[in-house]
Amino acid sequence: MSPLVRTISGIYPQDRIPSHKLSLALTVLLLGALLLAMSSGTASAQSTVVIGRGFTGMAMSVNPETGLMTVDSKGQFFQVTITDGTVINNLSDEDVGLAGLPAEKGYKIAGLVDKLITDGEGNISLERLIAQKITLIPQEATRSHKWSIAVEKQGDDLTNLGEDGSKTAIPGLGSGFETGDRIIMLVLGSAQDGISDTVRGLFKANIVGDRLDEMAQAIADDPVLAADLANLRDAWETAQELRLQKTAENAGADFEKIVLDAVQVFQRNAKSRRAAAAMGLTLSECSQSAECQSSMATTTGAVTVVDESPMIQITSPSSSTVVAANDVVTVTAEAQDGAGLASVTFNVSGADRTPLTEAPYVTNVKIPPGVSSVEVKVTSVDAEGVEGSDSIMLIVARGIDVGVKITSPVSGATTASGFGVTSRVSTVPGGHAAIFEGDTILIGTEVSGMGAITVVLTVNGVAQPALAAPPYSMSYFVPLTPVAESPPALKITATDGSGNTATDSAEFAVIRKTNAINVTITSPPASTTLKSGDTVVINAKTDDDSEIAFLTFSVGGIDTVDTTAPYTHTHVLAEKASTTAAASNIPPNVFVGKATLNGVAAPDDTVVIAWIEGADAATLTIKVTATANSGNTGSATMSLKVTGLVNAGQGTVADGSYVLTAAQPAGQNLAGKTVTFTIDGKDASQTATWTQGDADIVDLFAK
Repeated sequence: MSPLVRTISGIYPQDRIPSHKLSLALTVLLLGALLLAMSSGTASAQSTVVIGRGFTGMAMSVNPETGLMTVDSKGQFFQVTITDGTVINNLSDEDVGLAGLPAEKGYKIAGLVDKLITDGEGNISLERLIAQKITLIPQEATRSHKWSIAVEKQGDDLTNLGEDGSKTAIPGLGSGFETGDRIIMLVLGSAQDGISDTVRGLFKANIVGDRLDEMAQAIADDPVLAADLANLRDAWETAQELRLQKTAENAGADFEKIVLDAVQVFQRNAKSRRAAAAMGLTLSECSQSAECQSSMATTTGAVTVVDESPMIQITSPSSSTVVAANDVVTVTAEAQDGAGLASVTFNVSGADRTPLTEAPYVTNVKIPPGVSSVEVKVTSVDAEGVEGSDSIMLIVARGIDVGVKITSPVSGATTASGFGVTSRVSTVPGGHAAIFEGDTILIGTEVSGMGAITVVLTVNGVAQPALAAPPYSMSYFVPLTPVAESPPALKITATDGSGNTATDSAEFAVIRKTNAINVTITSPPASTTLKSGDTVVINAKTDDDSEIAFLTFSVGGIDTVDTTAPYTHTHVLAEKASTTAAASNIPPNVFVGKATLNGVAAPDDTVVIAWIEGADAATLTIKVTATANSGNTGSATMSLKVTGLVNAGQGTVADGSYVLTAAQPAGQNLAGKTVTFTIDGKDASQTATWTQGDADIVDLFAK
């Protein structure tokens, strides 16, 4: 097959690619320019613009039939041929083909062809120019930056969260990033409808702050520029903090803590930076500089000591960490100050601990029972008596003022959408909502109080798996009751399993399902007549398959169970007998001919048999029984006739041919019936009609 070339509507044969000659219009255009130049006495008829293999310009037209594109580049008009080897890029969409090019004329392109477009004097080549690559140049910017925060990471795969709560999956680009990082995504737009934007690169948002720090160092000697830059830095940090807070508002329960932790880290870093900036140094320089440890400023001839608050920060654990009563939590802080630290004091729930005068600044906090939170505050004091402080709040898992109430099912409830609940109003006077056995119901509770609470549901005395987080609910299958027994009431108890004493209970009547079970055998049809060796596919259905536990197919004395709808069963009848039927005194039908097996003459002594349908030999009884979830049953029965195939006669192959006599057995009437043949047990595709006393030539073929 000849190579193919793309067109706007599809593909066309290579022999329809135009020759290397220029189109008539382009030839006329060049000829006119040549005559004009000659009449004006110029030494050259061509432009002096030289174009190599690469070019930029305007696509003036594209011929979908020939694949020719007319290009205007630097005032030069020429044509290039687009073949199936041409790569056409439309923004970020690789190799879109001619169908991806705009239909309108005059759009910007860049391209690469297989040879020089002009010679050194600007004369356009008369050879055919084959386009190797065509790239559309967008009229508007297609790249943008999107701010986000990393909330999930698996290997090098990231999931980022935007300010509006939208998630972006970024596979393979997460090396060097961690959850909680503020990230700016380089996004490349697509020119094709239905194709989403593509993330082409990532970098940490704090790179902007690092660049601002570098600029601050470079202009430290210029107070005006330094002040302007400080204002710019403050505005940038304010915008970043607002973005983080907006992201936290839209994060949802899954990612809110990650974003809130990032907010706290950002706020602490900004606070530390501003304190160090007031000393004119970075944090790392401040820790090594004597000037930073004793900064001074002169005002109207007097010396005034400038002493900022000492920097103190609780580094572990983070605020909002969830703990449990009686847990021992280690709290660690870091502190530094230019004037020298005098002491660091931890305060737990309003009570001061013994001041620490040297690092490490660590204390252990035992969480008391019966509280919802514990505040830990740390205060540092420097040699000048100036204080700095930081604090965290620990959330205690065991809450106070806990209440538990069963909210689902409720009295008189009908259906709770989305949970497959089918509860019905009780027929028992004064009872709650009745539920049918076999139903799947939603048991839901409402929990009040502070802290993390665990709820344990007990159903008919059996404790269910503990529910450790909202929503405190679970699905429950109401068991079936033996037919001879009455369904017991459903008793539910909800207990706070977090060490508190809140409980609630409810009782619900359960009704037995007494629906009639109707079964229908949908195939085979009742009028079907079978023969030996047939495969029978039996299909059945009920009025409501969702209420059925299983179907039992009884065929030929053998039971088979199917538990999944659609219900079906396959039964294979016994093969036909091979014993030759006894002949009668009726003249036989003789058959002769060639015997071909698998495309070649059958070997000598291969057995060829003539088969003819005889009288009805048996009845196949099919019974299908459906057993419902409630234990009720229903059944359907079908009886099908099975005819026997008679071995009317057989012969053997000699030199590729056979001869056999097909006789009519006593008690049978074969006149006018169809004769089928087998070669070495393989069904032949030819048939014949049995006629008393005839001789027929039938060439047989089997595989």
